[in-house]
Amino acid sequence: MCNYHGPFLDKNNRLRAKCPKCGELERARLAKLVINHLYDNHKAAETSVLHISPENFLRKIFKRDFRGYISADLYRKDVDKQFDIQKIPYPDHSFDLVFASHVLEYVEDDRQAIAEIKRVLRPGGLAMLPVPMLHEKTIDFSKRPENKRIIRETGEDYFDRYRAVFSEVTVYNPRAFDQSYNLTIDMTNEIKTNNEDASYQIPNLLPVCKL
Repeated sequence: MCNYHGPFLDKNNRLRAKCPKCGELERARLAKLVINHLYDNHKAAETSVLHISPENFLRKIFKRDFRGYISADLYRKDVDKQFDIQKIPYPDHSFDLVFASHVLEYVEDDRQAIAEIKRVLRPGGLAMLPVPMLHEKTIDFSKRPENKRIIRETGEDYFDRYRAVFSEVTVYNPRAFDQSYNLTIDMTNEIKTNNEDASYQIPNLLPVCKL
């Protein structure tokens, strides 16, 4: 994303995670590589984007390379529009791409939000909707836990909610790209012992949903 080549830096308990040039982490690098894989310059120039809870690095890319760009969030002021993703205030078939990373775990009615994303996509449009991989199975709470903003802890089975709505769901992972990008999320326990492996991995997955 910044054309850096070389070793990556540790960040807290994440090993080889941070780019020393631009500061972005594994999740951001995977998103950029998937976008590059799916959109060449010509196609990007014809693609309109709705970007929910926008990351600054992606906002710059979308605004620079894509035809139309709208950023949105429920609370933030540094966006083009403020709205609830459960009720997107745009007509049917308004966008070619919707990007919402680590958003749906906070939404009360996530299935309604997914349906709204589908509604505003044009035929053949894509939705990139990664969520954190915290468990094998998703845990939905009956009410928001005290002192937490999330309403669910998502797992790999969460993508079945996309498969129930979209015609095709392709899940990209670090193995799809060169190892030099260091896309795996390698963690280390804060307390290490001599008798156990103190490192572990968190899945870094980016689902691309096609209308």
